[in-house]
Amino acid sequence: MDSTQDESRFTRSDRERFDPLGYRRINWIRWALRVVILLVAGAALVAAYPCLSNADFPVASLIIYSAGMVFISMPLCLLYESALKVHELTVANGLGDPASRPI
Repeated sequence: MDSTQDESRFTRSDRERFDPLGYRRINWIRWALRVVILLVAGAALVAAYPCLSNADFPVASLIIYSAGMVFISMPLCLLYESALKVHELTVANGLGDPASRPI
């Protein structure tokens, strides 16, 4: 399994067969999370550019990066994790895997 995919004991075909909507949702959220992180890092880099030529610390860049990661990326990470958990439970129920069912 390559590093871009989530590690799971279920195969990709199992996940697509038993929860196709959840599989597409997980892929969309993963893509959105990566884009948001890239945009936040890019905005911080652009804000830091004027400070690179002198000895000033790029405070605006630090604020943009910190606020973007805390208030935008973290909620997306939480959404991604909860969607993954629901997706894994749905696939486990479809396969009849009693080890994955909640108590």
